[in-house]
Amino acid sequence: MSKITKIDKLQKAFGSKNIIELKDIDAFYRKEEPSIPKTTVNWRVYALVQEGVLQRVGKGLYRLGKTEIFVPEITHKKKSISQFINKNFPFANYCQWELSHVNYFSQHLINFNILFVDVEKDALDAVYYALKEQYSKVMLISNLYGDISDFSDTIIIRPLISDSPTQKVKNCSVATLEKMLVDLATDKELISFQGNEIYTIIRTAFEKYTINQNTMLRYAGRKNKRREIEDILKTINRQ
Repeated sequence: MSKITKIDKLQKAFGSKNIIELKDIDAFYRKEEPSIPKTTVNWRVYALVQEGVLQRVGKGLYRLGKTEIFVPEITHKKKSISQFINKNFPFANYCQWELSHVNYFSQHLINFNILFVDVEKDALDAVYYALKEQYSKVMLISNLYGDISDFSDTIIIRPLISDSPTQKVKNCSVATLEKMLVDLATDKELISFQGNEIYTIIRTAFEKYTINQNTMLRYAGRKNKRREIEDILKTINRQ
């Protein structure tokens, strides 16, 4: 297989590139095989992804390395909240993520944590009041004031953007890394992580995990923040 896909030569050719476009891979194979069918190139790319030589990071976009998906830890609190929502609001779309996950990627570590529970708008108030009866520190995002660090250990209820990228982990609906990064870069309550710090966070996340740029951009578009994320990704890809 490695003879067919020319792994060593491919790694040498693209070792310095942060993002590899499909057209570049096509050109790489055409140097020695000018008449190679596009279907054969696509098959080789598929094989390289399966072997862990390439990781897909967007439509027609790749990076060298094995696919590594960020799977957050499911704490007892997350599991309990998911069970409660699943039982009492079985048709409501929601997801959770913890602010402390930023410590995996940031230079400046935070010593507090907040659990975000994003709930579809139609069920937002009902879920808020129901959780408030179960937990001592629950707040609607619309009631947030001051610095977010003042609300350590609080469950903050926010409206869920439609078509948000989420994943199921141990029957809990949680945000994907793409959603977390876009929220960190664009949400006003998370302004303390923006500026120069967001470039470090997103660049480090890309170095550690496989992140789909198209997913980030689609979600950012739903928030009317696509331009901001495009600018960040362009800067990251140039570095």
